Amino acid sequence: MGTTRPERELPLARTRYVAAARRFVRAFAGVLARGVPIDPGPPGHPRDWTRADVAALQELHTALGEMLTARRGWDTSRRRG
Repeated sequence: MGTTRPERELPLARTRYVAAARRFVRAFAGVLARGVPIDPGPPGHPRDWTRADVAALQELHTALGEMLTARRGWDTSRRRG
């Protein structure tokens, strides 16, 4: 695969960041909509997570990682430009 033309690097990096940020927002909204219990609950009675809760949290984790990576890439492109 070829390299990106220098004048396209910054706009593409920004686009990747925006897409990753939108995915993160969707994932976070999904966790909130599910009502995944975040607080531990009273002593001796932890709030359980369902498989769907765990899947939603894993999606949020992945989306956050992708957003951070994309932002770092955009920041690097901005410094070069």
